[in-house]
Amino acid sequence: MKNKDQTITISNFITLSRLVMLPFIIYFLLQNQRITAFIIMLISLLSDTADGYLARKLHQESETGKFLDPVCDKISLVVILITLLLIRSIPLWGVIIIVLRDILILLGSFFIFKYKSKVLKSNVLGKITGFILGAIILAFTINLQQLGNILLYLSIPAIIGSFIIYLTKYINVMKGEK
Repeated sequence: MKNKDQTITISNFITLSRLVMLPFIIYFLLQNQRITAFIIMLISLLSDTADGYLARKLHQESETGKFLDPVCDKISLVVILITLLLIRSIPLWGVIIIVLRDILILLGSFFIFKYKSKVLKSNVLGKITGFILGAIILAFTINLQQLGNILLYLSIPAIIGSFIIYLTKYINVMKGEK
């Protein structure tokens, strides 16, 4: 049974812990302690998988969690990408494409939530894209520039495809369709 009204859950606590880890990731990136930043990032990425699993396993899926998880993901991604850009570890064009997609998806999500009181689930391509984006930031964090650049180029079709799927969902919800 899903508890749509429950806000304080183990899963939501884990989700929020990613925001707590974020200043440490940024600090270690700025201090050029990339292995430490990488380890914290890896823990953060793994916690993203754990929170959803635990929510389902413990029957603690909530509207709050469905909303909170992608917001935390996008905040973390954007802040880390901008930090990697500032320390000249990732190309500007890659940051622009990724951040633009995520900001548009986030704005669309807020709009749907505000006007239709719905939280849309991510799609399979969106999850694949998220995994690729995680691999990109990890590669650039530990100075694997060539791998990071290859992953950036490979991510473009996934970024565009997942955005089109999200956009189609948004339009359908606003029209009153499923």
